[in-house]
Amino acid sequence: MSASDWVHFLDDPQEFRQLYDKPPALDRCDLFHFLADEREESITLGFRTDELPTHTRPEWEGTEYNTFTFYLVFSDVQELTVEGWGAPGQKRISVGRHVGDGLTTKITSDGTSVAFLSRALSFTGSRVGLVSRSE
Repeated sequence: MSASDWVHFLDDPQEFRQLYDKPPALDRCDLFHFLADEREESITLGFRTDELPTHTRPEWEGTEYNTFTFYLVFSDVQELTVEGWGAPGQKRISVGRHVGDGLTTKITSDGTSVAFLSRALSFTGSRVGLVSRSE
């Protein structure tokens, strides 16, 4: 399975596929948002990438942008383990099929180890933006 196959696990993969011919691998995106909601038993991850969508949305017409931000929500989360959280930025992220119909997700980097099981994965929002680069 390729690194961009995570899209196959979305409840509605077509919505994301309307933006990208080949979606970015999550490992190449900046994981800037992690929210565990115990009331909803969900985890929301926010990603930012310089790999812009292949297809634009009408509302982006005339807008200058160089980044794409999107959010993924994992629902019915179980067995969450967190062992450290290193500096923000690039993390190794894998999403795969768990025994039965669930998903297993792992997030790792130096000083970071997060793992959990979930029942479903949804693409819940996106936007484009202009980010200043300091080199």
